Amino acid sequence: MLYTDNEKVLCFHGPLIYSAKILKAEKWTGDDNVTQQVGPHYLVHYDGWKKTWDEWVPETRLLKYNDENLARKALLQEQAKSGSLTSSASGSTASKEVTTSGKRGRDSDAHAGGDRKGGRGSKRSRDTVEAEEDFLKRPEVKISLPDELKLQLVDDWENITKKGELVPLPRKPCVKDILEDYKKQYLASAAKRGAEGGKQRSPQVVEEVLKGLKLYFDRSLGQNLLYRFERAQYVEYRKKNGPKMGDGDVGNARTGNGSMGGDMEPSDVYGAEHLLRLFVNLPMIIVHTSMDAESISLLKEHLAEFLSYIAREKHRLFVREYEAASPAYHRISST
Repeated sequence: MLYTDNEKVLCFHGPLIYSAKILKAEKWTGDDNVTQQVGPHYLVHYDGWKKTWDEWVPETRLLKYNDENLARKALLQEQAKSGSLTSSASGSTASKEVTTSGKRGRDSDAHAGGDRKGGRGSKRSRDTVEAEEDFLKRPEVKISLPDELKLQLVDDWENITKKGELVPLPRKPCVKDILEDYKKQYLASAAKRGAEGGKQRSPQVVEEVLKGLKLYFDRSLGQNLLYRFERAQYVEYRKKNGPKMGDGDVGNARTGNGSMGGDMEPSDVYGAEHLLRLFVNLPMIIVHTSMDAESISLLKEHLAEFLSYIAREKHRLFVREYEAASPAYHRISST
């Protein structure tokens, strides 16, 4: 069991994450509960909520209470405030998370605090139970960030949401530069290993992984990777420079336009600060793909190597100072 009685945890409920405490931990066999689910389950109490909201949850809905996951919690809250968490943008984490975790969270309300062997929990529909079982059978995806990147993620959140500062744009190196530089280093290292008789690694695989990261970043930036305070900066940059930015909805909301034309994309403008935020959402993106366990395992290896590269190059890739937003910007961003 990963969690123990009275441990403070973070728990997914719908599309958001809440602070909670473990009241009881049990390993279910499948024949002792209405859901037929197996494995570790925990009775949790949500901080600040009545006991009627207490519920049994599978281990997959829990996160350790640490700085990295607190930053993830804050990011989801900011997305909810800005309205982007309910977006149906292609490739976004938000719509998929709401579809699955949202359904799971609402249906779990029916048996919150009830007897897991029956009672109010028996009212849940067969389709819901089958959907949960199908989801829980999927390979678990965990992406571990190096400690220095966890701290970077928290500092980034504090600079923007607490201090009211912004990442200066455009960033150099931008995301596209970072991915290209990593590919060159990776291929050079692979060639060296091959010349020394080491294990050969397919260059096609790393190229596909990096293409996927760029695609997810370009599609997710406007809807999922910006804090609410940054959205006015995003819209203003599009207005002045005309990048595609992969997201017409934000432009429609603030400028009356969709795509602004031109050939620029988010990966041409934003840098390591926003790329790192993608890795907060990436596990939920991956778990909703059709990849099998072997493919996911290989992908995780490549992502771990890429994150190690980001950590090694941290002082070169991340901006040293955020810029203070003007009073006028604060007024615009609050509307």
